[in-house]
Amino acid sequence: MTVRAPLRFAAQALPSPAPITRWEHFWDFLDSNRAAYGKPLVPRPTGHNPTMRAYARVDEGRWIADCPWGCGAAFNLPAGADSMWCTECAGGGWGHTAALMWPKSMDKLTANLESLPAMLQFWPCTSCRGRLADGKRLCDTCRGMQGEAV
Repeated sequence: MTVRAPLRFAAQALPSPAPITRWEHFWDFLDSNRAAYGKPLVPRPTGHNPTMRAYARVDEGRWIADCPWGCGAAFNLPAGADSMWCTECAGGGWGHTAALMWPKSMDKLTANLESLPAMLQFWPCTSCRGRLADGKRLCDTCRGMQGEAV
């Protein structure tokens, strides 16, 4: 069975002249697309709120994070990102970034997910998404994907 390269959706799937590895590159990419259609540029962060947290999760093989301010948007995560910025609600209207929390046991989780077809690569499961943000225990399946004993 062939195992895909590490899950780096932003770097692999977005058509860009250079790999997207930082938020600034992602915003520049969005700006270039918006400018082509005469739309305003995306807002940029003006500060950081360390008390606000976003949680990385996998959706169809892509690392994403949901807006921690609750606007309903989700964004692809550049590899190695340590903060989250929502261009839809501009950080809840405050203009701040949020701390980005990655799951523990990333190597084991990535290896387990990559053994599945992309359409089946989801983590955590739908019922555990709220638990992840609340710091509660995940279900046995989600813990098992991380290599924990269940």
